[in-house]
Amino acid sequence: MSKPAAIFVAAAMAVTAGCVAVIAAFGFGLSLPQALLAAFGALIAMTVIQLAFSRAAPQDSERLEDLDRVVTQLQSRIETLEARLTTLDGASSERARAATRPMVEEIAALGGLVNTIAKELAAQDVEIGKLRSAAAAPAMAAFQPRAAPEPPAAAPAPLAAPRVVAVPEAFDPVDALSTPGPVPTDDVGARLEAALATGRVEPHLQPIVSLPGRRVAHYEALARISEPTGVLAAAHFTPVAAARGRIADIDRLMLNACAPVARRLAAKGAGAVFVNVAAETLAGPEGRAALAAPFEGRAELARTIVLELTQAAFGRLGAEAAALLDRLRGQGVRFSMDGVEDLRLDPRDLSRRGVRFVKVAAERLLDPEAARGAAIHPADLASLLSRYDVELIATHVEEERTVPELLDMDVRLSQGALFGVPRPVRPAAPDEAPSARPAAATRLVPRAVGAR
Repeated sequence: MSKPAAIFVAAAMAVTAGCVAVIAAFGFGLSLPQALLAAFGALIAMTVIQLAFSRAAPQDSERLEDLDRVVTQLQSRIETLEARLTTLDGASSERARAATRPMVEEIAALGGLVNTIAKELAAQDVEIGKLRSAAAAPAMAAFQPRAAPEPPAAAPAPLAAPRVVAVPEAFDPVDALSTPGPVPTDDVGARLEAALATGRVEPHLQPIVSLPGRRVAHYEALARISEPTGVLAAAHFTPVAAARGRIADIDRLMLNACAPVARRLAAKGAGAVFVNVAAETLAGPEGRAALAAPFEGRAELARTIVLELTQAAFGRLGAEAAALLDRLRGQGVRFSMDGVEDLRLDPRDLSRRGVRFVKVAAERLLDPEAARGAAIHPADLASLLSRYDVELIATHVEEERTVPELLDMDVRLSQGALFGVPRPVRPAAPDEAPSARPAAATRLVPRAVGAR
């Protein structure tokens, strides 16, 4: 019992004893000595009872009070330590930032210098390639068959042949980023039909590299028409092919041409080849049959070919097209979703449908407006997709400064003119046996400009 409580109890017992004396004297008519004796007896009785209760009461209250006092002291000390640790953490972080700031600035300056040097070297390589081509032109002309002399004309007539895009001999950032000029469409249809009839629709491979090492992980096959004067890009003949209903034929030729290339890459231990498939191909029965035929009973081809459809094509698949894709997925074929504009993706549904790659333009990923309305921020999209075995590929990477931003977003695969432009491949000779072919013959050899 605390001291104030003991004093209160003693005062109460004294008052009670006084009341007993008054009641004994006036109530019972006892004399004063008898009344005092009665009061004293009552006081002794109350004291004995109080002592008995005090000894019988548990002593835990005092221990609880001691524990409460100790806990209060510990909490006070912990709060003091937390305040000191917060102060030390802020001071150490500020010191670390101040110490590393000059180093970060120097690294950024060195990165700018390296980028400038790379562009200068690329420009010089392009100039050297142009000089070599100009020097080799007379020699090449000497081996061409001479045509019959033509009568002199008063003035040379303007050429009506459309412009074509020449295959670059060396990587040129300027040429890679430039947009080819428009091609007249008056004879593109005839040239397209001739190319389809003679099998001159060829795949050009653009690398898909891993970051940050920039090693080639996969390739994407892009359709090109090979002509004596150069190469016609798909952007020039695809609208005409769509108008004539020949998109399915182009996809069929591309898939058949990419099959041996994919096998050669697999023999070298390289990755897969992405082959684009248009929605028009999946819409018709002939296109679906041509798409499914190469994979029948060829499990090795299913591992090395990735069929690529746009996000819009995935969104408007019919029942028969969806059934075909499900059947191909059962055979081990993987799919890639290209041209993604709407980042509101369901990775669980993509994984269920066999989509293992999602391609988003780097500009779209880094656009602050892309996060508006999406369930997840684009910076977390790669991590979310990887949980469901889907890899994010950043496309159209054209500047060096984009790479660090993609690495901050945990993007591990990238594609664009910065890492390589589409280049042709020379197929293996048809009479070459795979077992007797030397190791060097499996290399993908870029074809020179104008080569047959």
